[in-house]
Amino acid sequence: MTNISWNKVLPVAGVALVLAGCGGSSGPREFPAQGPDVALTAAGEVRAVDRAGMRSYFAIPFAAPPVGERRWMAPAPPQPWTTPLDRKASAPPCLQTSASPFRLAGDSEDCLYVDVHVPQGPGPFPVMVNLHGGAFNTGGTAPYADPSPLVANGVIVVNVAYRLGAMGFLAHPALAKDGAAGNYGIMDQQAALRWVRENIGRFAGDRDNVTLFGESAGGFSVMAHLAAPGSTGLFHRAIVQSGNYGNDRQLPAAQMAAVSSTVVDNALRAAQAAGIAGVGCAPGAVTAACLRSLPDAVVRTHLASAINAALPIMVPSVDGKVLPTSVKASFAAGGNNKVPVVIGSNQDEYALYIAINEAGRRAAASPPNLDPANTSFALPPAGYAPTVAALTAGTGVDVTALVTTHYPLANYGANPALQPSLAVSALATDVGFACPALRTTQRIAAQGTRAWMYEFRDQTATPSVGMANGKYTLSFPQGAAHSYDLQYLYRLNELANDEQRQLQAAMTRYWSNFARTGDPNTGADVPAPWPPFTGPERVLGLDVASGGGVKALATFEAEHRCGGVWGAAVGF
Repeated sequence: MTNISWNKVLPVAGVALVLAGCGGSSGPREFPAQGPDVALTAAGEVRAVDRAGMRSYFAIPFAAPPVGERRWMAPAPPQPWTTPLDRKASAPPCLQTSASPFRLAGDSEDCLYVDVHVPQGPGPFPVMVNLHGGAFNTGGTAPYADPSPLVANGVIVVNVAYRLGAMGFLAHPALAKDGAAGNYGIMDQQAALRWVRENIGRFAGDRDNVTLFGESAGGFSVMAHLAAPGSTGLFHRAIVQSGNYGNDRQLPAAQMAAVSSTVVDNALRAAQAAGIAGVGCAPGAVTAACLRSLPDAVVRTHLASAINAALPIMVPSVDGKVLPTSVKASFAAGGNNKVPVVIGSNQDEYALYIAINEAGRRAAASPPNLDPANTSFALPPAGYAPTVAALTAGTGVDVTALVTTHYPLANYGANPALQPSLAVSALATDVGFACPALRTTQRIAAQGTRAWMYEFRDQTATPSVGMANGKYTLSFPQGAAHSYDLQYLYRLNELANDEQRQLQAAMTRYWSNFARTGDPNTGADVPAPWPPFTGPERVLGLDVASGGGVKALATFEAEHRCGGVWGAAVGF
């Protein structure tokens, strides 16, 4: 999820086996009959955990721990091990550097691990590599530890961890080496993809059939790999879920370096004021060695808070090496990696952030208020226009026209107390997610690359914010909010009814068909044909039957005002 505020020495005996399983350059490729009880990777063996319908291999190192002298360095190969790894759960997440409600506990700088989940039966299986969301400052592999809805369709799912926040994206000039600094998190993802290419054959996977996918920051990461020259050939298809929110928000190298310098200086001043010992440098006199030796307390608190303050919306920068140009410029010039793509967004993306804000106000009340009938915690009408102004700053769109003509409060339900929240949700969804997704898909299709576009629309999806003791505590409905599609791809919660289970079956078939064949319609039966994208009238709506079902949407562009209102503001 993305918090948006719109204001890797092989034992000799195993060499031949690994090369065969990884598709070595000579001789026939071989695969195990199924995911083995013990898989031999290039660095050592890993033992499986048998689960219903699949075998899981948890916490496999794909790179050396990025700690000490390896802080803010490109990922290095993992150290070999001699005793089989026998792990029952995901590794600790990478350092969480945000106060987001989705922050994971038990975080660690030693975090570069993958989980591999393999179907029952004979391979080779297509491989889906998931890059998690979390605004590039929170998240990890643990929430995705049960991808059985996808795996049941005969695909391997690999979940990847990568460095986050300041640890993953700081670009201080003192760190510049080989001509670039920053985007370590994207380098981690590339290292994981190389690990998959070199090792997945030993798990009954097909290294020549890899689909890269992710939601939110994971989706934007997929966009970054579509633009990154160093990612060429590491994957063969891509799925971008709610990941086009940052197409035009990437900082150039010089600006990111300046921001990073300010971030570090502010963190050092705060650490000095707090009396933290062991800080070996002062603001304005920073070296790479000093940064790599900073105490944990400085990194976890002061550095994390400083970068969040400076970069409310964190996306990979244009460092000149990993990303020679911005994602937007790469696509505009036609220099992007051209593989079949699925792109989509959710009908009510921004409702999640409205919900987070309301939930925060309710929690701060004395005593906390969990009564959804109490609307006093909702965005007030007087706050509507200022919120819209902050959301649309820099777009060139007239705020008065937005609030009076295009998104008048009267269009958003009969309860005046809820209208501002619903209107802001609609507007920010359109400009921040839906229209950028549409323009990106149009650009890809115009390049002659096969593309499919969807909108997730289930208004009955279980919220991840605002639930307490099984009851909904907020005043407005979130509907198909940001990230709420994930519960249909992973077992995050028990689905409520047969309608939702049917939608899950449909979505996982589309996704796995695409991973297997490059066409979401080819393979397992699907409830409706998904037309390849040629225009905005060929967007597939994904909904439960009572909400409209799975069908093509002829009015996506009009519903989200992607023409006259947002046409120039969200060009790609």
